[in-house]
Amino acid sequence: MKTLIIIRHSKSSWKNANLSDHQRPLNKRGNNDARLISDFLSNLISNVDVLHCSSSERTRETADYFIEKINFNNCKYDDDLYHISSESLLKIIKNYNSDINSLMIVAHNPGLTNFVNLMTDLALWNLPTTGMLVINFDVDSWEMIDKSNGNVFCKKFPKELKK
Repeated sequence: MKTLIIIRHSKSSWKNANLSDHQRPLNKRGNNDARLISDFLSNLISNVDVLHCSSSERTRETADYFIEKINFNNCKYDDDLYHISSESLLKIIKNYNSDINSLMIVAHNPGLTNFVNLMTDLALWNLPTTGMLVINFDVDSWEMIDKSNGNVFCKKFPKELKK
């Protein structure tokens, strides 16, 4: 079985107009939501083989919350995940070695929403900031993943954890 964890970056700040989109940090809500979702996920999962994260500041800051609470064997920051399409993301994931059993992707919309809709029976209009899905694929190799062998184990959005 292969376990794929999809995380959209947390809410980012638009305060500093001098920063490029790639440089924008998290805002207060983004930090709070990242804390909530990382706490929730760390109660389900304690170890992940690989964290593959977009190189943007907001994805890195989001990933840091998960790194504090979950053991990752390897962390990779990648310019190619910055605004990646769902098709390109699928190609990257399918190229992972079969020795890797769990993978977390931290990236951006619209690629992540489109990916979730491509690979699951969900019909999301929008994966919200800090939205999280855990998809289990009943395969031995990443190159074999597709919609027919994937099962959404967990879907959680920050608003569901706020009281």
